[in-house]
Parts: sequence; structure tokens; C-alpha cells
Amino acid sequence: MNEFQVIDSVMPDVPPPSAEQLLAARERILAAAPVSHVSMAGAGRRSWTGMALVAAAVVLVVGVVVALVPRSSVEPVAVTPMQKLEAAAARLAATPEANGRYWRRDTEHVVRTKSDHGYKVEERAMEALAFGPDREVYGWHEPVSSKPYTAEDLKAWRRDGSPKLCPARGCDKNMPAYSSTDLEAGLELADGLKPTLTELRSLPKEPAALKSRLLESYRPQVDTERERWLKEAASRLITSPAAPGTRAAAYLLLAKEPGITVVDDVPRTFGLDGLALQEKTGQGVRQIVIDRKTGHVLGRQWLAPDGVHHHAEIVRKVGWSDVRPVPPAGCVRCTTRL
Repeated sequence: MNEFQVIDSVMPDVPPPSAEQLLAARERILAAAPVSHVSMAGAGRRSWTGMALVAAAVVLVVGVVVALVPRSSVEPVAVTPMQKLEAAAARLAATPEANGRYWRRDTEHVVRTKSDHGYKVEERAMEALAFGPDREVYGWHEPVSSKPYTAEDLKAWRRDGSPKLCPARGCDKNMPAYSSTDLEAGLELADGLKPTLTELRSLPKEPAALKSRLLESYRPQVDTERERWLKEAASRLITSPAAPGTRAAAYLLLAKEPGITVVDDVPRTFGLDGLALQEKTGQGVRQIVIDRKTGHVLGRQWLAPDGVHHHAEIVRKVGWSDVRPVPPAGCVRCTTRL
């Protein structure tokens, strides 16, 4: 019986033993099987005992060989930000939508600036945009608060007598909220591209097909540069009432456009934690931040050329429901029909 054939059969990936290992193993096996003169009647029993000892020795040899073989170090495969985006997009595309008559998106706008007195102030406001049946559209901007956002600026503000900072709730009692945009352009994606809600919902769910469909509306004689126009259309599509598959395709479309990179672990100055489609511009950096687990858009943020965050739009709630949007009391021109 060749004990190393046994080793090869149970450990096909173990490298062949060295000459020294062979010699040492054979000596241990022979030493474990004593030779004695026995009768023919006891020979069978003794032979079985010897074979058992040999088998036990083989097990010992296997342990020795395993101990001598260095463990292979398996490095974890690095997952790139692009692969993470593709996975997030796939999860978004597979997400079922809730049914409802109204689509609504609530975003929190954060702007960091300087007050007239010189200290830095963070202004916050809530903005709503909604679409309903019969071409109904709703939209308003409601100031929430203004306050210093660093310890030093807070001290300076207190030294100044803690004056009321505006815009904020209660600053304008006659107009606590106002229309945030031209509601008739609520579905406009770019110059010359203003689909109806039905057309928007039927856009392709594959990046190449989506790009081709969007570019059908591009007019080189009138519109801005083609690349910039396409990026703007796809960026607005991401936060629109488009189907999940279309929004996921817009992620991948943008990721392949020149000047746009996919980054992970973006700075969380405004609480946005996720992947980002990032583009550097002459005014700094802008990022579309996407949740890694669900693929839903978390918001947008803008960085100055020196890397300081100064503006963000944080998506607080978005989706379909049967709840009719109701603008704040006193909101002027906050409803219309497309």
C-alpha cells in the first residue's frame, strides 16, 4: 500500500512531498508496525492490526504535509465605484412603484453664505413639486431657518445681539411660501425637451436607447453644446417621475459621459452618504449622490473650487400616493395645469 497515493487521492492540491519528508514518513510507518512470528490463525488478525496502524500513520503524514504547505493568501477582490453604481442601478430598476394618483417630491435646500454682518449663515428651505391627473401641477418653496453654522460664527452672532436672520419662517407673514419655479416647465428636461408625464414614463430603460431617444430632441442650431445638453437632460431625469428603470439607465448614461466620474465615500457635510456621479466645472464640483443599497437618489451637492460645500438639495420624500398636495396657506401661483 502506497500511503502517498492515499494522500494524493484526498488532497489533490497538495504539492508532492520532498525526499526528506518521504524518508521520515516511511520510518514512522515501519516503526509503528512491529514484526512478530505468529501462527497462521492469528496472522489475519495481526495483518488487519498492522494495516490499521499504517492507516493511522498515513493520517499523521497528511497532517504533517498540510502543516508544511504554506497557506495561500487570498486577497479580497476590490469592487470599483462603477461596479457599485451598476449594482445600485440594478436594484433601483427592480424596485416596484407604489400606486397613486399623485407623484410628489419634497427636497430640503441648504445654502451656506455670509450675512450682512460678516458671519457665516446656513439657510434651509423646503421645496415641493407634484403632478396629478388632468395635467395638474403643484410647486412651492417654503423658507425654514437661517442660523450660524460654526462655533465662531455662533459667538459672533450672539455678540451682535442674536438678531433674527432671514429668510426663515415668520420673516414674511404676507408670503410664507411662494412658487419655486415656472410650474409649466416642471417636466422640462432641457431646451426643446419637454415631455408629457405619459411620454416621460415611457422613456427607454436601457442607457444606449435612452441616450438615443433624448438626443432626438437636440437642436444644434438653437441649443447649447450637445454634451452639456445631454448631461442636463439626464440629470433632471434622475429626480423626475420617470420609471425606476429609466432613472437607473440615466445613472449609467451619465457615468459614461466625458468629464463625469463615479466616486464613493463622498464628504457628508450635508448628511449625504453614498455613491456620487461627480463632475468638475469652472465653478467647482457638483455631485449627484445615490444610495448604495437601494439605488434611490439622495440629493445633490455643490462644492466650491477650494472643496468647501456651499449648497445642497436633499431628497426627503418622493413617490406616488393618493394624497392630494396642498400648498401652504397664502402661497401664490403654487398650482397650475400643464
